[in-house]
Amino acid sequence: MVNVKTRVHQFLLLAVMLSVVACGAQPVAESFDLEITLITPWNRDFTMLTTVRIGQPFELTATNGAMTNRASGTLHAAVNGAYSLDLTVSERASEASKIIDSGTLNLELGKTCGFGPVSSFVHAHQVTLRRHESHFKPK
Repeated sequence: MVNVKTRVHQFLLLAVMLSVVACGAQPVAESFDLEITLITPWNRDFTMLTTVRIGQPFELTATNGAMTNRASGTLHAAVNGAYSLDLTVSERASEASKIIDSGTLNLELGKTCGFGPVSSFVHAHQVTLRRHESHFKPK
């Protein structure tokens, strides 16, 4: 039979090991909300929203009627306050009817950036990056 003193020592050893592991753990990567608004004849003010992390590729698919819209890319760490985003946006009604735009954007938090093959009032993509705020708040 194990005595109480041995159990206490085992518990203390386990507590110390767990605290060492917790202190050495990697921090959780910072999350950002990425909002992509499509302003085209096929998608009039259609917005897609996803949460992204630096260095982790993302892919998002959303339908709008007959259109299948995809956005994919990778967000890079900030340099001089701007986050570089490699982004590809695809709007597709069928294999014969599709538009694909790719580019690298330099995003500042909270500021909207536009891009597209014909960045105009009729055909544009608007991209906004914000710090992610959890919708689950402790009480």
